[in-house]
Amino acid sequence: MTFSTVNLDTSVGQGMTSHVEEAFRRLLTARTGITLYDYQMPHLRDTVRLACERFGYGHEADYLLVLQEKADFSPELEYLLAGVTVGESYFFRDSGQMTLLQDCLLPGIIARKRKDNDYSLRIWSAGCSNGQEIYSIVMLLHEILPDFDGWVLHLLATDINTSALTSAVCGKYSEWSLRATPPAMVERYFTRIGDEYVLTESIRKRVRFAYLNLSEDAFPSMFTETSGLDLILCRNVFIYIEPEVSRSIMNRFAACLVPDGLLLLGASDHVSWPDETLVREQTGDASYLRRREAPQVTLYVTDESPALAAQPAVTDAMVEAALKTLETGSRPVEKEAVSAGDRGLARIIELVRAERWRDTLTLIAQEIDKSGASSEILQLKAKALANLGNLEEALQACGQSIALDPTDKHTYLMQGMVLIEHDRLPQAETALRKAIFLDHAFLEAHHHLGLLQLRLGRRDAGLKSLSNALALAERGDPHRGIHNASGMNYGRFAEVLRKEICIYADASH
Repeated sequence: MTFSTVNLDTSVGQGMTSHVEEAFRRLLTARTGITLYDYQMPHLRDTVRLACERFGYGHEADYLLVLQEKADFSPELEYLLAGVTVGESYFFRDSGQMTLLQDCLLPGIIARKRKDNDYSLRIWSAGCSNGQEIYSIVMLLHEILPDFDGWVLHLLATDINTSALTSAVCGKYSEWSLRATPPAMVERYFTRIGDEYVLTESIRKRVRFAYLNLSEDAFPSMFTETSGLDLILCRNVFIYIEPEVSRSIMNRFAACLVPDGLLLLGASDHVSWPDETLVREQTGDASYLRRREAPQVTLYVTDESPALAAQPAVTDAMVEAALKTLETGSRPVEKEAVSAGDRGLARIIELVRAERWRDTLTLIAQEIDKSGASSEILQLKAKALANLGNLEEALQACGQSIALDPTDKHTYLMQGMVLIEHDRLPQAETALRKAIFLDHAFLEAHHHLGLLQLRLGRRDAGLKSLSNALALAERGDPHRGIHNASGMNYGRFAEVLRKEICIYADASH
């Protein structure tokens, strides 16, 4: 993003003019999706002033020009972002919502899961700040679940403020952060060391913290661990984001949730959304959103299928493009004639690219009935099932695919990712190492291996694996898409990797 140069008197100490303030606002919106309102401008001015002192800029305009010239997320931009997004957070904030979660929403999700014999919970805290919100959820679950250790908990917390994420990983808090926490829970889950309260490792290790920009990064996705979720908390985040961007985020949140999944917003988040599958519900003074089950459609995919009329059609041109993908992929397509099976696979690939997971499974079932199962089709079946949250079936499909072709690195990657979701971490590491054995330059496998090693407490090994992934990402074409991460290119992935390395490296000091 390029901005016009602001012509100003750049003498030191004159302060920001309205033109410079507006330029900072536009830059933040363009780069992060964050919108600053008039009442937030004094905070912006203070942050810019402190940034100039920290980085040695003589005038605010000098700082602005550096931000404009650097395409990547630089330390200067990180500092600005940390300053303008800082918000007061504390454990068990918003007592009404926390009571609702403890007494109604979490027990409801748990009861539904028990009925289905599914002992897993998938929760995402989006805009997690210093981690108080997601850690509050872990403590609530520990109080609610008598068989806490028997559950597979996928607890993801993301933010764009890397300093806050580093703080969250460390789990050290002031007494003021605990002012709404019941004394018995403070005693049970925290250890006081000097002026700080350190959260017990048994709670900290349950959460994975990651950098994710809601305005730019891909979700829902198995790659970002944001699919098939039971609960999303995104409280007091939309106050920073433009309405149009907010609507897009809300639509994607809806797609992240399983049917009957819940979304909690903050009291100050006034946002609309066009997705009719999200419906507002009220319990007492607290409201939340529930994802309704989408209408079931009997789908038989043909070129003229009326079931696809409301969605982008799988056109012949798209099929030909997918066929070219097959030609340059792990298995060559015979040159003499494209078989019906290849054309069917190409149509499945296009549905996968469009993230139409239910349609994908329907077409896969038809293709298997017609032509039999192949390793490629079973791999795509596993991907669709995993993105819908059907992890056990996804794991079975991975095994079936590997039985037909034990040399496909992508299937081992998928198997590893699903095993991580199952909390079967040693087996997941084995699968990821098999993928890397088949291709030492397999970027996505190095990334997930690094995250897994960090989760296992092997910080040095994890940081090394993430550094390997970063080196591979920096070596690639920055505009080229990542095969296993829809919406992510090499350039953007390198940015994310730098941030993840920074978060965990800083937390180790």
